[in-house]
Amino acid sequence: MRKLLRFKRKKKRASFLKRRLFWYAAGLLFLLTFLFWAVMFSSWLEIREVKVQGTNEVAKERIAAVVKESFWRDFFGVPQNSILLANLPKLQAELRERFPAFSLVSLRRSLPHALVVEVVERQQVGTWCARAQAGEDSPCFAVDRAGIPFAEAEQDAFFAVFSSWGTAVLGEELLDPSLLSLLLGFQEKFEKAGEPAGFSVSAFEIGSQGQVEARTAEGWKILLDLAESMEWQETKLELVLRQKIPPERREELEYIDVRFGDQAYLKYLD
Repeated sequence: MRKLLRFKRKKKRASFLKRRLFWYAAGLLFLLTFLFWAVMFSSWLEIREVKVQGTNEVAKERIAAVVKESFWRDFFGVPQNSILLANLPKLQAELRERFPAFSLVSLRRSLPHALVVEVVERQQVGTWCARAQAGEDSPCFAVDRAGIPFAEAEQDAFFAVFSSWGTAVLGEELLDPSLLSLLLGFQEKFEKAGEPAGFSVSAFEIGSQGQVEARTAEGWKILLDLAESMEWQETKLELVLRQKIPPERREELEYIDVRFGDQAYLKYLD
């Protein structure tokens, strides 16, 4: 008996060029390539302008030059002048380091072609000078209310001089802010006190154990102790100036010592 043999016809495989998945993948690859080109090389998102806001002491051109210089540092061989590729945190840190006169630096993108740099400049409240050995020159620096030196400075009558041991590093804390605030408050109180208690402080010499010598513009000194209540020392000093020292004898003073308890000690020039 004969057997009937059946044969299945093989289906032809469709070419991968006719598959939808291939074209979807090709389209996605093309889109990603286009976007990569647009971000990296296209002039559409190229940074063309650097706007600097908030600076008075530092020239805007200097700040803009530092920013523009960073655009041409390669990122895997690609310049970073695209507004989307600009590394803002890194650039912000660099500006803070290059310009210690800034207490705050912020950057933001202003699409499509501008980068905005906003800065806050430190405001000088005093001049710090290193305590020097005899015969040595003492470098001086402008300090802000946070006790941070930010620029070299000359001594002048407008700002009190704070002197202590130490080495100034621009942009890093040098004077304790609470100490600085305390001494500035002392200075302000007596500048506004009026006659006969008023005077101007020209310098504070800060010792290593909390002893402070305040020198007045008239030439005499006040001896203070930071370990004691500053308010009580101010009260004693004001009472002495109002009740114990005739105005005509102020120029004969050498110092007033208000460091100890309820006492205030006077010394006149010999």
